[in-house]
Amino acid sequence: MNKTEEIFSPVATFQHLINLFIEGIARYSFQVLGGIIILIAGWIAANFLTRLVNEFLDKRHVDVTIKKFMVSTIKLIVFAFAGLLALGKFGIEIAPFIAGLSVIGFGTSFALQGPLSNYAAGASLIFTKPFKVGDIIEVAGVIGEVQDITLPRTMIKTVDGTVIVIPNKHIIGEIIHNYSELKKLDIKVGVGYDSDLNRAIRVIQEIINNDGRISKDKVINVGITEFADSSVTLCARLWCKQADYWDVLFEVNQKIFTEFQKNKISIPFPQRVVHIQKGESLT
Repeated sequence: MNKTEEIFSPVATFQHLINLFIEGIARYSFQVLGGIIILIAGWIAANFLTRLVNEFLDKRHVDVTIKKFMVSTIKLIVFAFAGLLALGKFGIEIAPFIAGLSVIGFGTSFALQGPLSNYAAGASLIFTKPFKVGDIIEVAGVIGEVQDITLPRTMIKTVDGTVIVIPNKHIIGEIIHNYSELKKLDIKVGVGYDSDLNRAIRVIQEIINNDGRISKDKVINVGITEFADSSVTLCARLWCKQADYWDVLFEVNQKIFTEFQKNKISIPFPQRVVHIQKGESLT
């Protein structure tokens, strides 16, 4: 190799690499471009199809939980199909790829039995529909309004505004109390034994009847529940919306206290009567 060849050999190598790069672009650019086009077309088709399905289900007044599940499932299927076609355009064999995914999925299913059981339980909840979004339920020691239901978990908002997320596997098999749109409210008050109990009950009933937030479609019960040491316990069982729960509780209690004072109905504090017999002392 002469001196001139030594000077121009790096240039020749660089030129050879450029030629390989251009050849690769010319050979695979259309495949890559085709894969990108397929992905974009899949995204457009998924959005268009889910919009049509969403409108169709809205016209049929399908439950929002089932609607969300079906729409998300259809979108996932379209995206997955477009992704497999795009992989083929990128030069990846689809059949071995699917076989590899199935083997991996079978192996990881044992390690993910807990999360997968949540998905299975979520599918059961969505299609059996023991409750829906907006219902007031009591399950797993939690009472509140159902905010959202997905395959892995259910979101519940309690009366104090706390959002609690419950894995669906802890809901399936449990006793579920569905209070629909209304929540039960028990108001208890102690009345002195020497008070007019009939008047006290009428006062409570009038307060409840005059409150528009309290449901009149449900049976409202007012009566004696207990004979305590210092008072007779009256209880009013009523129903109101979840959002009005605390306001109704506070304001009804305030009105009962005010009206009892006006009607000379005593609310006694705990007390004990001690009888001392002759010849005995307190020491």
